Parts: sequence; C-alpha cells; structure tokens
Amino acid sequence: MTVTLQDCQKMLGLSIRGQPVTGPCVSDGWRARVATFLGREVEELGTRTSGVLISWLREHFGQCPQDADAETVGHYCRAWILHLFACVLFPDATGDTASWMWIHCLTDWHQAGSYSWGSAVLCFLYRQLCEACRRSSGSPSVGGCVYLLQLWMWSRLPVGRPEIMPRRPWFPGEPPRRQPTWAYIWDQVKVSHTRLDRAYLDYINEIDTLTAHS
Repeated sequence: MTVTLQDCQKMLGLSIRGQPVTGPCVSDGWRARVATFLGREVEELGTRTSGVLISWLREHFGQCPQDADAETVGHYCRAWILHLFACVLFPDATGDTASWMWIHCLTDWHQAGSYSWGSAVLCFLYRQLCEACRRSSGSPSVGGCVYLLQLWMWSRLPVGRPEIMPRRPWFPGEPPRRQPTWAYIWDQVKVSHTRLDRAYLDYINEIDTLTAHS
C-alpha cells in the first residue's frame, strides 16, 4: 500500500497524462536562465547552485504592481508558480530553495500544461522519501510533496488523523474543472492531539496493530 498516481490526480488535481517532465540538469548558467525566466537578475550568494532562495522570491515578487504591464504580470505569474513548486509540489529537504530545474518546462505557458505533472510530483516524493531514510544527521528532514503524503495517510490509515467536520459549501455555478479536488473532504476537521513526548511511540504502536480490516 502506497501513494499512487490515482491518489495524486484525485487529491491534487494534477494531470497524470502527457509528456514526461524531463530535461537538462546542468547547473552552468542557471542564474542567467532564471533571470530570463523572471525578468530580474539573481544575486550571487556564495556557491549556491541549486536555485534561488524562497525569501528572495517573496521579497521581489510578493505583490504585483497595480499598473503592471502584461510582461511584468507574466514574470510575477512565473515567480508564483516557482514559489508553488518550491513550497508545495517539489520542495527539497532544505526548505528554503526554489530549484531552477523546472524552468525549461514552464517557459512556454501553452506547452506547460501538456506535461504529466502528477507523475513528476509522485516520483519526486518517492525519491525524497528514499533519501530521507538514508540520512543520519542529528536533524534529518524530508522533501517532496508531504501535503500529498499527509492526505494519503489520512485517507488510508486510521492513525492520528483528524475528525472530518461538515464541509463548507463550494462556490455555486462553478464548472466541473473548477470544482474542488477529493482533498476538500479535509477542509474542515477537528484535529486530534497527543503528548509530544509520546506521539512517535503511540503512532508506531497503532500502526503495528493495524489489520486489513482496520
């Protein structure tokens, strides 16, 4: 039992069909590529080659000017997508970097929607979980779309999940493609609590006693 492509599509609303998300992963010249993508030069911060700081994106693209022209609006939209990727869909274990790796798939707006982003999110999550299991530092962390992992655990495992409360009505008259995903069932919940010093042990014990009919 594990997170599947169907879970990714139903919970996040991402396409699991289309072109694979692939491309060059050469870091040479990444600042120039980001500058072209966002319309703003990226400051050099030491030897960082993984991408731009999320704090930098928030500082320079936090609020689009009211009188912005179409080109500027486009740059702010790209920055928003890059921020979404870095914080929700493809966060790395550092939690503070927006990777440049996805830029080549986002440059053409019309082409960007043709990729199988759901497959990419799931593969990235699997890889991050694998890397997290092999870390031995005193403060290990995990990357990937843990939001998806949390939703999947709540829907599949009766351990530590919140109690579902009556949902708020969705906006009436919205077309099907703008209806909420299956994850909306968790929009209103009553969060369960446990003692911090016993949470890990309690949850592990509950998981160990699960059966096929739990």
